[in-house]
Amino acid sequence: MKKFLITVIALSCAFAFTCSPSHAETLKIGIFDLQAIMAKSKVIQGYRQNIGKEAEADRKVFADKQASARQTEDRLKKEGQKLSAGERKLLEEKLGNEVKELKRLKEDMEASLQKKDRELTQQVLREIEKVVKGIADKEDYTIVFERSAAGVVYLKDWVDITEKVITEYDKR
Repeated sequence: MKKFLITVIALSCAFAFTCSPSHAETLKIGIFDLQAIMAKSKVIQGYRQNIGKEAEADRKVFADKQASARQTEDRLKKEGQKLSAGERKLLEEKLGNEVKELKRLKEDMEASLQKKDRELTQQVLREIEKVVKGIADKEDYTIVFERSAAGVVYLKDWVDITEKVITEYDKR
């Protein structure tokens, strides 16, 4: 039993990245919640607002083209019976082309928005990593986990450094 206990202590010491008793005693662990940072950070909210403003111009172009297609559709419904077969066919082709263009435009807008969101997320993750490293160095954390990636089921509030990360990140 004593050999087993010593082995467990030795393994615990190895998990603490050293077998030195002084390091094992000063183990400091921090946890942060990336989702909370993404939701609460004023900097990230500002980034998202900028993306929204950029997307607004695209939405206006889309709305204008959509209105034009509706006008063509309405004209076809109202005047379709009165038009000659050739005129009706041309109007139907015009409507078909407008609908195709709307579909293509919508797909392009969605792809562009997704690309911008991915780029923003990658940028933010790099920035947050620097902030976490800075806090960890300054406050002498041994290890810092991201809450969901670490599979943390329970932790004491004093271990959570999310608010510190948000504060430091928003100072930039």
